[in-house]
Amino acid sequence: HVNIYYLLLAILLNIPQLFIKAYRWNLLLRRQKIIYPIMQSFLIYMSSVYIGFITPGRVGEFVKVLYLKYDRGISISKGLPSVLVDRLFDLYLLVILSLIGIWKFDIFAELSLYFLVLIVITILSPIIILNRMFLESFASILYKLSARKKNKDRIEGHFSDFYNELQRLIDFRLFFSGSLTCVSYLIFFIQCYLLTIAMGLSISFVTIALFMAISNLISFMPISISGLGTRDAVLIFLFFLIGLKPELAVIYAFLVFVNVF
Repeated sequence: HVNIYYLLLAILLNIPQLFIKAYRWNLLLRRQKIIYPIMQSFLIYMSSVYIGFITPGRVGEFVKVLYLKYDRGISISKGLPSVLVDRLFDLYLLVILSLIGIWKFDIFAELSLYFLVLIVITILSPIIILNRMFLESFASILYKLSARKKNKDRIEGHFSDFYNELQRLIDFRLFFSGSLTCVSYLIFFIQCYLLTIAMGLSISFVTIALFMAISNLISFMPISISGLGTRDAVLIFLFFLIGLKPELAVIYAFLVFVNVF
């Protein structure tokens, strides 16, 4: 009984959604003085998203680093910062929306109120994390913990390249990249809402957006391929909160899989 027209419209919206994300990554590359045609960035991004879907926790999306290495001869230590920052934008937004969803739907009962504090801390965290002194100290600690004496010089060289390139990306222009993240996820949530219309479900846009933020965040955990199983389980629980049957949650999870895959 799924309305095929709404389903196809949701699938077509993948193109602008992924294009905006590719443009965001392209801007990060340009700030590192790595010039890539926007369409080539889009194709690379599409490839990485596909590989991400077939790898646990979507770690395959870091394959963009290898594209940079073999296509332009850019070292992994130089190519990694843009890919890492690009991924963190998505994770940051999902964490905020997930915390809001946990608080709104009172998922942890009396503990849910504490998630208001976590929301504020998460929103303010970039002010601390993106501080250059904090970043340098934190990165230095990680280096000292990971480096061994026998390969200390080699690691130090790679770390220096990575840190210097990461510093290029940290300035006020990150707010524009953050706005692109919001636009891309707005399109994604519209896709999710279209799927509820296709199924004839009475779920508000805000509700399904928060549900999908929570399920997508959990799908980042490297325990399944493309969130299969984990997304279904989370949506069964969330749909139960608003009085919808488990069968509807499983069908909806399948349509999301079809939409993004």
